[in-house]
Amino acid sequence: MEEHNLITVLGWEDRFIKGIEIVFKEYNIKNIILILFEDYRTMDNINDNLIMLKSLAKSNKIQLNEIVLEYNDSINNWKILDKFFKENVIQNALLNLTTIPRETIWTLLFYLRNNSTLVDYVYFKPKTYSKGWLTKNHKEPRLLFKHSGIFELEKKLVLFVITSFDESRLKQLIEYYEPYKLIVFSQSGEQFNNLKRNKSNSEYFEREIEIVEMDTYNIELSTKTLNYYINENNDHNIIIASQGPKTSSISTYRSYLASSKRIGLAYVPARVFNGKYSSGVDDNYIKGTINLE
Repeated sequence: MEEHNLITVLGWEDRFIKGIEIVFKEYNIKNIILILFEDYRTMDNINDNLIMLKSLAKSNKIQLNEIVLEYNDSINNWKILDKFFKENVIQNALLNLTTIPRETIWTLLFYLRNNSTLVDYVYFKPKTYSKGWLTKNHKEPRLLFKHSGIFELEKKLVLFVITSFDESRLKQLIEYYEPYKLIVFSQSGEQFNNLKRNKSNSEYFEREIEIVEMDTYNIELSTKTLNYYINENNDHNIIIASQGPKTSSISTYRSYLASSKRIGLAYVPARVFNGKYSSGVDDNYIKGTINLE
């Protein structure tokens, strides 16, 4: 079995450690690159998860390397990751998307692409999400460093938004970018009471709006869908904001590459996370390989 370098972010949810246990059973892990966000360290259970992870790594004779970042300091995070990847050639990477912030997923893909065009990924859905809020007190939307696209002044802006359960993020994106046209990609299916929670209210937007259902867990299909709408709107400037399941960050990055890096990648950071964000782990986890050519 091929050896992998596992890249993961320490999380407080129980699906984090349960997912790691599955990874150790299904993959031959030789090294763990563990990203720790200092901003998260006060979350309930996160230090317990760290202790369990270290114990699992030791018992399986797996080397563990820590990278300390701060969720609220994106510029310094980029510098730290830049230094790490200049000093370490990471190949045969296995990216555990489950608890990685979207900005960090895109940044990791940027650096991993320098060493290998193929990156394996795994994502563990929870059994349930919190019925209340998931994140709140959001910051202003921002474009990812070095991924802001190519914008022409004479062209109007089309905003692509892959929606999530945090409806306030959609409203904030619209108010901030004031697009000429809005295309909303909502997650298909009825899981997690999806049809009710993952809705997009056109009351936020008075201009042209198009709503598209898309299975973001199917990376190949969702990438093709995004590419189709990018081509259909190639006479506009385009920003894509991925707020849905973490797998959508893979699709958006592939579409970014396919567009010759013409589109911009945007996200809305949150200041506060629910300590009971989710519970349990779905046995039917998602895995695959992304081609970053």
